[in-house]
Amino acid sequence: MKKLFLLLIVITFISFLSACSAEGGFDDLGPDDQDQIILTSNGVPERKIIYTVNSTFDVNNLNQSVTTLKGLVENDEWFDYENISSTGASFKVRIKTERLDNFIEDLNVNFQVRSFNKQGRDVSLEYQNKTNRITSLNLQIARLHELYEDATFSNMLTINQQLSDLEVELMALEGELSVFDSLVDYSEVNITFYGSVVITRSPFFNRLGNGFVNGTKAVLVVLDGLFIVVANVIPFILVFGPVGYGIYYFRKRYVIKKKSKKEQGE
Repeated sequence: MKKLFLLLIVITFISFLSACSAEGGFDDLGPDDQDQIILTSNGVPERKIIYTVNSTFDVNNLNQSVTTLKGLVENDEWFDYENISSTGASFKVRIKTERLDNFIEDLNVNFQVRSFNKQGRDVSLEYQNKTNRITSLNLQIARLHELYEDATFSNMLTINQQLSDLEVELMALEGELSVFDSLVDYSEVNITFYGSVVITRSPFFNRLGNGFVNGTKAVLVVLDGLFIVVANVIPFILVFGPVGYGIYYFRKRYVIKKKSKKEQGE
């Protein structure tokens, strides 16, 4: 009797395990299994470098220099920022990286360099890691779609939630790669023009001459402001000056008369 009872227990346990396995193998979706999808790049990854250029130039004809600069920018390139005043101008330009060196050479030929700096940021490893993660996410999503076909209703809900989370992460990563691609394909070039009538091949003499010219302009600006203040004050002096003098004159005579009467009374 005891042997029959034990046999029934074993048969029931085996039937329970078989039923769990027949529900679709949903245990495959555990985090441990997902972490096993690790992809590495084959060989050396393609270099992904983001270039940034900062340059300043002395120019003797600001308007013509701005026109020349815009002529150096091709149709599929653009200005992110530009600010033009009477004494200078600054720009942020997006230039195709494949022709960045040629563009810099054109700038040096057309304008007198005051300062120049070029920096490169290597994002190859970060880019490759994001690419591998995208591949891993796509494999996980494909696997979940396969399991969804034979899943129970409760498992379908869980699969849908996991699919939603993976797709959100996938979209974010693809957006980050798009930004990287744009920054890699189009370099940032910051350009500043300093307008001056003094242009030499020496940056020191350029700054010295510009300092003298700018100082002279500053003095003229101060004098100009002073003349404007005087011009604004003159009408008030012409109108209120005689009135004030008249008040002062009659008050003075009144005080004198009052004092004279007082002395006569004494």
